[in-house]
Order: sequence, then structure tokens, then C-alpha cells
Amino acid sequence: MKYRWKCRFLLAVLVVMFLQLQNASAQRYEVGDVVDNFTLIDRSSGQEVSLHDLEGYVIFLEWFAWWCPFCQAAAAEIEPGIVEYYKNLRGTGTGAPFIHVALNLQGGQDQQTQGFIAAYNLGLVLEDTSRVVARQFQSSGQPIFAIINGVANSPSHQQWELVYSQLGYGQLSFPIETFRTAIDSIQAAPQETGFEAYLSQLGIPENLRGLADDPDRDGVPNGIEYLTGTIASDSSSARAPTFRFMSIGGSFYLAIEYVRDTSVNDYALIPQFGSGLDFANTSGFEEVSVELIGDGIERVVARSIVSLQDNHQFGRLAVSPASAL
Repeated sequence: MKYRWKCRFLLAVLVVMFLQLQNASAQRYEVGDVVDNFTLIDRSSGQEVSLHDLEGYVIFLEWFAWWCPFCQAAAAEIEPGIVEYYKNLRGTGTGAPFIHVALNLQGGQDQQTQGFIAAYNLGLVLEDTSRVVARQFQSSGQPIFAIINGVANSPSHQQWELVYSQLGYGQLSFPIETFRTAIDSIQAAPQETGFEAYLSQLGIPENLRGLADDPDRDGVPNGIEYLTGTIASDSSSARAPTFRFMSIGGSFYLAIEYVRDTSVNDYALIPQFGSGLDFANTSGFEEVSVELIGDGIERVVARSIVSLQDNHQFGRLAVSPASAL
């Protein structure tokens, strides 16, 4: 009886172990899966860093152990071929922000690990010495690579989708090209356009986002900066309109010279000429010249159609919704 009980007990243990192994295998991510959030410790700061803290980036994860020759070979090529490459591009080939994260697998041997980090100029390094996260991508071994899309609203991939996963480095014939192909397959989210998006991207406070507001106090309001292709948060970038007199057929006319960004289509710049500073009564204008001076930027000279002899002497640029024209 004792023998049978021991056999049954051993069989039960084996069944449990088999189910656990099956479950562990089932939990490993495959390309196309959405990766759950995880949290690890930043080796440098001691602070927690989660996957979702990296939202907005294409994320390149690289697990390493300092003593592993394949990890050393990988790190030596990834630093110039991936990290510096995308740093110089200021993002991926499709314009999405990029971040490289190294994950340390070797516990205890801090001096050797720190030497590895310094030798290969690693930036953000997270501690995964218990392989809690690594095992979700590969059962064992190193180096491990994973590329995850953290970009919301990407036309090509779901947010947090595993785009690429690989164990080992030596068996890849062209590893850097393989990694770049996977990284650049992730399309950036479509850029929001329009006046509100322009101000939001500049970080302008919400209470200073009106057309007439001037957050950088350069005398040029948001609406004019937006339509002239300058930066509403940088006073050195403003292109204020200038005024001059034009002589035509013996008569003098007030003229205004300004630039406009032809890519803007929700608002328009309208020269206005009036007999008083309140511009209660305005007359028409004529564009005297239009010159392309940059990428989509035009220099325009417009004049009043009423001569100064008729007491028409004040001018300004007004901002009008394009739908009202």
C-alpha cells in the first residue's frame, strides 16, 4: 500500500510539474502579442521603472550578463549601430521616438557588471537578476532581445505589441540590419495638426492659448506666430510684419510685408488697412509680390488699394478662420 501511495504521489508531482512547465511555456510572449506592464528597478537610481513609463517610444530591450561573450559581442555593435544611429536620427526611420533599455541578468557581481555598463556606454539599465521578466520572452540563455511598440495610435502596430524577439546573437547573419528592420516597421502616430495642436506641442499653458495671447512676450501673438511658421514660445523666432510706403502713379500707399506658412489651412492672415486705429472701416488690399523663401514659407508684400491722400494710413495683420473666407 505504501508503495502504491508513493507511486501515486510521485505521479501527482510529475503531473503538477508538467502543467507548470506547460503554463510557463504558454505565458511566453510570441511576436504579435500585447505585452503586459511590468516593473523593475533602475540600477542607477534605485527607482521603479515600468514598461508603461516608456509610453510613446519604440522600445528596444536587451538582456545581458557581463561574462557572456555573445552579450559582449552584441553590446559592442548595438551601441553604435542602434543606440547612436537612432540618436543621430532623433527617432526611428518613421519618426517615432526611440529608447534602448539594457536589463542585467547577473546578480551580485556588481563591479564586473558596472564595468560592462561603462565599456559599452549603456544608458538606462534595469535589474532583472531573477529573470522574472526575461522568462516571459525566452526560457533561458542570453542575450535576449525584444522590440516593443510603445507608440499609441500607430497605424502599423498595437500599443505594447511585441514586434520582434530573439535569443542569442551569434546565429544572426546581419543582426543590426535585422533589428533596424523591425524597429523601422513601427510607424509613428499621425501628427496632430492645427492651431491647438501647435500650441500643445510647444507646451504653451492652456490659459495662454488664445489667438491674441503672447506667452513669450515678443509682441507677436500666437495667431501670427502660427501663421508665419515661427515658435510662439521662443521670442527670438518671431517674424513681425513691417510697414512701408509705396509710390504708384504719383500716389502713395501704405504697404505691409510679412511671411506666411503655406502648410497652414485652418486660419489665414489678412492684411487690413483702415483710417482709424479701431479699424472700424477697412478697405481692400492688393498683393504686390509673393516670393517663396523657404520650405513652404512665402514672403508677401500687400498694399492698400486706397492712397494716403485719401487719409488711409493704418495697417495690421488680422487672423481669420479659413472657413470664413
